[in-house]
Amino acid sequence: MTSPELHARTVALEYGPDALQFDGSPTVLFDRPGLTLVGWGTAVLVEAAEADAVLSAIPCDDAVRRPGSGVIALGALPFLSALSGHLIVPRFAMGIARDLDGTTHRWATAVGPTDLALPSTDELFDSVLWQYGTVPEGASEKDVEVTRLSTLLPNTEYRDLVAHVVAAMNAPDAALDKVVLSRSVTAELSGPLPLSAVLRQLRSHEPNCTVFSFPLPDGTFFGASPELLVARHGRRVTCHPLAGTIARGETARSDADAQGRLAASGKDQAEHRFVVDGIAAMLAPFCDALTVPAEPSLVAFRSVAHLGSRIEGHLAGDPPASVLELLERLHPTPAVGGTPREIALATIAEGEPVPRGYWAGPVGWVDAAGDGEWMIGIRSAHLHIDGATVSLQAGAGIVAGSDPEAEAIETGIKLATVLESLVPGGSAHLR
Repeated sequence: MTSPELHARTVALEYGPDALQFDGSPTVLFDRPGLTLVGWGTAVLVEAAEADAVLSAIPCDDAVRRPGSGVIALGALPFLSALSGHLIVPRFAMGIARDLDGTTHRWATAVGPTDLALPSTDELFDSVLWQYGTVPEGASEKDVEVTRLSTLLPNTEYRDLVAHVVAAMNAPDAALDKVVLSRSVTAELSGPLPLSAVLRQLRSHEPNCTVFSFPLPDGTFFGASPELLVARHGRRVTCHPLAGTIARGETARSDADAQGRLAASGKDQAEHRFVVDGIAAMLAPFCDALTVPAEPSLVAFRSVAHLGSRIEGHLAGDPPASVLELLERLHPTPAVGGTPREIALATIAEGEPVPRGYWAGPVGWVDAAGDGEWMIGIRSAHLHIDGATVSLQAGAGIVAGSDPEAEAIETGIKLATVLESLVPGGSAHLR
């Protein structure tokens, strides 16, 4: 792929707007606790497989030198053949980092052709501010409603699919240990979805998740992901898979009881171990040190709790593998695919009525040094090009001890959580 000759500049900003208080939608958005990256326009569109080479070839005067500063590429990658997807290097980008002591750092980056001068610090700041309208905090948006909900895999058929796979797993010659089976719904709305307001609402409702929004050829892929696929900062690599899920209780007592049942569940512990062992085995060849928890921890979000394990390693090699190289090796992990991988993917292709597209694919960013952060694109939605149709998808990890009814209920809870966050009251259509 031939890329234009580009150069870049990153400058520190003394102050600036809240990255989500925009009037319209940015081109790209990645917003996790402690780091926000938002970009407008496209300096260059790159295939993910070529992003490391393209980014490293763009000279950048970076006065900030923090994770996410300098030239970065962001985007959503497909579930299958992830590195065949494309990433955007924004024309203008803003970063906001929050240290553990509460200190906030802001910066802006401009990328442009080498034969044109880059903006000064003041011009860059003005370029960032120009993207923002005058939407006040708490401004009301026109309400939309779900007018029609459709699916190619109704609840009863999903239960039948799970039962069929569980029976196959319990056969004497079974080779499949775990598979994630998903189902999707498409909601038609009464009017255009107010995406900027929805993104602010997602951040408010799920403050511990990563809110993201990236363009697709036929719309926008957005959501609030709870799950870190892989992060690389220098030689430090981190994965935080989630596997094993339970609905949270409505009272403190019922919630504690529910999370206690999850922690004690042999089925969920086994499902989680498949994921942790699979990721550790894939990561080990890249590392000279790897820390893998012996037992998972409970990780609670607004409506569900999961079993989670934080895996950390020190990368070997000179240079160490880039975050995209690690992503290519790890994805899809057993948390969203299954194990063994090829058998699980074949089972998914046979059982799910439509390809997953970008659901459960990687979403995130990479910089010129090969550092970056990639979440798994779950708790997500595909807003179609008409602006008033949205597709949602949710999956459950299936093992030999799975109960088809319980797995159907789990996917229903996950679908309802996402739909309710987009269209309050919309989850009633799932009943």
